[in-house]
Amino acid sequence: MPAFLQPAFRNALRANWFERQRDFFVRQVFADFFSLMLSFQELYQSYCLCRTTRRGDDTCCLLINSEEHSQCSIWNQLSVMVGTEMEKGQLWLLKDLCLQIWPESGPELKIEDSLIEWLIGSIFHEAVKLKEDVHILNSYGSSAFWHGGTVPSSSRLTRIIDRKGLVRRVAVDVMRQMEQLALLFGQASNMLRTMLPVLSSNILLVRFLVEREDIVEELWGEELTSIFQDMFGQPSLGFCAAGESYMGGQWYTRALVMYRRAIALNNFCAEATAKVDELQQLIQETGGYLGAA
Repeated sequence: MPAFLQPAFRNALRANWFERQRDFFVRQVFADFFSLMLSFQELYQSYCLCRTTRRGDDTCCLLINSEEHSQCSIWNQLSVMVGTEMEKGQLWLLKDLCLQIWPESGPELKIEDSLIEWLIGSIFHEAVKLKEDVHILNSYGSSAFWHGGTVPSSSRLTRIIDRKGLVRRVAVDVMRQMEQLALLFGQASNMLRTMLPVLSSNILLVRFLVEREDIVEELWGEELTSIFQDMFGQPSLGFCAAGESYMGGQWYTRALVMYRRAIALNNFCAEATAKVDELQQLIQETGGYLGAA
C-alpha cells in the first residue's frame, strides 16, 4: 500500500470500528448524562445555599462571607465536571463523544441528533463560563476586596473603579448561568427521553435502562413500563428484549427476572412463558452458578 494512502486507510478502519461499536457509545451517552445530571443536582443544591438576596440588603448572598464555603464547593464540583484540557472531566468527554456520534454535518443527520449534540455542547460551554466566574468570586468577592482591604479608601483607584459593583455583576452572572444550566440540563434530559423510541434496537441501552431503573424513574418521572410502552408498543416486549440479551450472555438469573416481569405485564406472552420454563431448567442444571450475579 502506498505510504500516502496509509492515513486514509487507518481513518477508514477507525470509522468502521466506531460504527460497529455505535450502540455501546450511544448507551454510554445516556450513562454519562445520568451521572452528570445527578452531579448537577448536587451542584445546584450548593448554589441554592447562597442564591437569594437578604431582605433589606441589595448585596447578593454570593458575596457574603458566610457563603464563601458554598462558593468553593461550587467551584470544586464544577472543576470535577468540566476538567481541563490535560485532564478532561466527564462533561468535556461527553461533549466530545456526542460530537463523534452525531457530527455537525452528515448525509443521515437527524434534527434530534443535532439538537442533543448542540444541547450537550451548550451545557459544556455554559459550565466553563460559570467555572471562570465562580473563580473570580472566590478570588475577588471577599469584603476585603470591595471595601478596600489594604488600599486606602481615599486613594484615586477607589474613586475611579467601582470594585463592589464589578464583583456584584459577576455574582449576578453566576446566578443567571446557573439557571441557564438547569434549563439546558432539563432540555437535554427531555431530548434523550424523546429519542428512545428510535433507539429500541439498541439492546445495550435497553439493558442500561433496566439496570438503572431507579435513576430512570427519578430523572424522567415515569415508570420503566411506560418508557418501554413508548419504545416497543408493549412494555412486555422491552423486558423480553432485555431477557434475550441476558440469556445470550448466560446471565440466566437476570434473564429469568426479565421474562417474569414480561409475564406479569402480559400473561399471554408466549415468548416469555417459553423462556421462563427453559431458564428454570438451565438454572437447575447449572446449580444457579451462571448469571447469579
